[in-house]
Amino acid sequence: MSTAAEEVLAQALKLDPADREMVAAELTASLQKDPGYDEYWDAEIKRRVEEADSGLVPGVPWETVMAELRERVANARLRVP
Repeated sequence: MSTAAEEVLAQALKLDPADREMVAAELTASLQKDPGYDEYWDAEIKRRVEEADSGLVPGVPWETVMAELRERVANARLRVP
């Protein structure tokens, strides 16, 4: 990492969490190589919301999602040598 980057990072880490999140989002957005990326995801999000609102795709209760995630994490830990 260059000295300039180290200085910017040191200053950024002093910011409050909301400002750090905004800086991180802007930096990430600046690295996007596909100019249609945002438009693609906007359309995809809109499509998914419409599916959910129409009842075409049923929602999954939060408790079910968390239980599945906990199971996956537990199984992943068991496979680590």
